Amino acid sequence: MTMTDKQTNHPSGCDDLVDVLYEYVDGGCDENLRGRLAEHAENCPSCLEQLGIEQQVRELLRVRCCDSAPTDLRGRIVTALHTSSVRRAADGSVTEVSSTQVRINRR
Repeated sequence: MTMTDKQTNHPSGCDDLVDVLYEYVDGGCDENLRGRLAEHAENCPSCLEQLGIEQQVRELLRVRCCDSAPTDLRGRIVTALHTSSVRRAADGSVTEVSSTQVRINRR
């Protein structure tokens, strides 16, 4: 493990790579920083593995988050949002009635 060059803010070790891993995978690093991180990962099996895992997770999310919701989902949500309840005393008499309805407006 090495120290970070505080003046250029470029990571040069495992702890430093972990600190900016998400930014690196998301493409948020400048080219110089990106190059140094890539070079470190190529020479460090542990960091290369961690980087690969994070890239696989991001790809899985990208692919799977595009799926459409099941067609009956809206109906189940509406049913859950429109509820009524009745509370009864031990003798069976009604003590409280409540109803909740939430309106869903599509944009």
